[in-house]
Amino acid sequence: MVENHKTTWSTIKLNLSRMPWRDFITGMLVPLLLLQFVSTPSIPLLGVYCLLAWLVIVILANRILTRTTSLFSIITLIVTVTTVVGRYLTPVSPAFTLIPSLNAMVIGLIFVGSMLRPRPFVMSLVGKETIDRTERKFGKSKFFYKAWFDINIIWGMFYMIQGVIISYLMILNLRIGDIINLLFSWPSVLALLYISVDYPQRYWSKNWEKMKKEIEAAELYEKEHQISPAVSHDPQRSPSLV
Repeated sequence: MVENHKTTWSTIKLNLSRMPWRDFITGMLVPLLLLQFVSTPSIPLLGVYCLLAWLVIVILANRILTRTTSLFSIITLIVTVTTVVGRYLTPVSPAFTLIPSLNAMVIGLIFVGSMLRPRPFVMSLVGKETIDRTERKFGKSKFFYKAWFDINIIWGMFYMIQGVIISYLMILNLRIGDIINLLFSWPSVLALLYISVDYPQRYWSKNWEKMKKEIEAAELYEKEHQISPAVSHDPQRSPSLV
């Protein structure tokens, strides 16, 4: 019993260490906290200004220093700008109160739509290091991509359901809708990121024997046809994100 508890705790700590903390904190958590706590009655948009400045700095820093695009920052920027604009346009038409739910639906459709591509959208969020490391080991098996497609569907369905719930609550009570929308923001993304790290490991472990046969068959084919493999695999090792 104690051994199982230690194993479970070790798995949780390992999964937490693999999450894309830097991108999540700088691209979503910090700007949303700025939006929530920095505004004052005399300057109601101060939080928005701070959020926009922070996100622009993060996006530019990522492009200059790492040559990468901060997807969390871009998503947070678009969602925040459209939500604030919608809030100020609400007196013109009550329909603008539904912009937060529309944002969620669009994000959900982006996840679902990416299923038509070889690499679903969630692979861009989890972190390049994790994807590259696991793809080198297991990328020759169809089960490698199957795990990511499963996770991608979870993200897509979550955001689409979120959009429906927020729409309903915004119509009933704007204040309650705002509170639920806040709970659906960074806390839910944090939970989804943990699932995105944990699920593939479990899925690959469950299907490891089948994966090993596919990897071995692919390597044999490459050898027979004198194809230089772009990546190396060790089919004798058990699945691990390490």
